[in-house]
Amino acid sequence: MPKQIIKKYYKFCLDKITNNTKTILDNYLIEKLPIMYTRSIIHKIITLGNVYINKQQILNPNYKLNQKDTIEIYNLYRKTAKFLLKSDKIKLKIIYEDEYLLIINKQFNSVVHPGTSNPKGTILNGIKFYLEKPNLPFKKPYLANRIDKETSGLILVVTDEKILKNIYKQFTLNLIKKKYIALVNGNLEQNQITIYSNIIRNRNKNYQLALDKCRGKVCLSTFKVIERLKDLTVLKCRLYTGRTHQIRVHLNKLGHPIFNDKKYGGDQILCQKQTINHIIKKNYSNFIALHANSLELIHPIFRNKIKYNSIIPYPIYLLSFIFLDR
Repeated sequence: MPKQIIKKYYKFCLDKITNNTKTILDNYLIEKLPIMYTRSIIHKIITLGNVYINKQQILNPNYKLNQKDTIEIYNLYRKTAKFLLKSDKIKLKIIYEDEYLLIINKQFNSVVHPGTSNPKGTILNGIKFYLEKPNLPFKKPYLANRIDKETSGLILVVTDEKILKNIYKQFTLNLIKKKYIALVNGNLEQNQITIYSNIIRNRNKNYQLALDKCRGKVCLSTFKVIERLKDLTVLKCRLYTGRTHQIRVHLNKLGHPIFNDKKYGGDQILCQKQTINHIIKKNYSNFIALHANSLELIHPIFRNKIKYNSIIPYPIYLLSFIFLDR
């Protein structure tokens, strides 16, 4: 599909400004433009030079409007060719497979989904290569859940769009149980904690708890202490909602961020031995001590219950040994 430019034109005239105050450009456009134009989209339109006031180009979203100003907007959309998933032969640890589902044990520091910066070498590229078997009809892989690049654990993949809708419905009805093992900084006093909150994305593109209950997405997590080590605590985490960075945000809010989680304050190496610090920084700098170790669901075709656990990865075992208080 060739690239194509579509131009939309808007024009507004300011007849009156209320309360004898200056009106800000982006606020005015939010009120006037259709609802699909969010503040971030409007900011992009302005900074890209598509807004003219009295025939002069304006690049500042905070520009103050005057009475009888004429605003013209040339909003350009660019259609590009559809993204084509490439095949790539990579090593996959498949722990369950049938005609409809695959469960893969992802290693840390591996990307799940391809993007503009990494079109190949991801888990999904490897799954497509694996499913391209000779003399058999091609099956398109669909990711039913994702985990972060720095973490490890179980990923569910389906080979049909209708099955994917069934899996999403199971997630919505909380029929799919996802459990994680996490190593967190410090010693958690309570044996079990439940956190119910809203999570929003902040300006730094990280996630945080929303102070206003009307904002963000509702999240529910439970944390249970498995073992208390020296300066670390081993937790079993259960997700009842699947929000981005949910576990990482909740544990950071508790004051016990996940070990080596640089984005959410867990990057302090607590071990006193410099040789151990060197090993961790050299070999596991892109590792977060969070592992999706258990996945339970109802098979969308056979209707039987499926439950699989994965082995705790070596870096978490290593940390547990280092911080074991003997």
